[in-house]
Amino acid sequence: MRILRTIRLATLRFIIRTIGRTSDGIRIAFDEGFTSGRMLDYIYANRPSGRLLIGPLIDRAYLAHAGWEVIRTRKANLERLLRRAIAVQRERGRAPTILDVASGPARYLLDVLADDAGDDLAAVCRDLDEAALELGRRNAARRGVTAVRFVAGDALSADSLAAARPCPTIAVSSGFYDWITDDAVVRRSMALLHDLLPPGGCFLFTNQSGHVDLEMVQAVFLDFRKQPLRMVVRPAAKVNAWAAAAGFTVIETASDAFGHYSVTLAEKP
Repeated sequence: MRILRTIRLATLRFIIRTIGRTSDGIRIAFDEGFTSGRMLDYIYANRPSGRLLIGPLIDRAYLAHAGWEVIRTRKANLERLLRRAIAVQRERGRAPTILDVASGPARYLLDVLADDAGDDLAAVCRDLDEAALELGRRNAARRGVTAVRFVAGDALSADSLAAARPCPTIAVSSGFYDWITDDAVVRRSMALLHDLLPPGGCFLFTNQSGHVDLEMVQAVFLDFRKQPLRMVVRPAAKVNAWAAAAGFTVIETASDAFGHYSVTLAEKP
């Protein structure tokens, strides 16, 4: 059975890397990485496109894959819990100031900001990928969202985080921990964000708990650094326990029907 699996993966890899590139989604996955900010933005937009007659058809199937459906569910859960965090800050008499530490284009955040009429809301999106930041700026300008800035920043540097202005009352780590293979680095990130937030501040983070075909995507695609894809699957309870060990109190965890992607809202007591 293993040899059949190997043949299947090799055949799939060949098809995807040749005719599959007529799909805009698959082309982005190879040009910029399966885990890149632009790839995620494309999945969120969910509008099939491609070259030649076959490209849009392949792209439609690609976007409809169960692995991307749960990513869009994760986005919906993230938006709902972010709105809850914003409400919590307002109930405490604070301006909701959001910091996404590794944002990419942050389509989810633009959707939330576009729907919120409050003039007390501000957001800063930081990333090391300038192309993703520029895409975020263009999307924000196109939608008339002015309460957000996209700036360069290192999510794993204490000095870089400390320089974030304005100081956040809500920190977000979305899709960031999935590709960090070292558990200690994830735990250090949580400790840094606990130190950064004021008492009563909220922390939202996502986690990959499973995948419909992890072996396939790792065999076929590359990450945003153009390295072999290595996505890490961790139980939500395990990562929530790390947040608690960093000093956070977990308020709510939401997931999809398969339990593949969790979103957790926590707060600093």
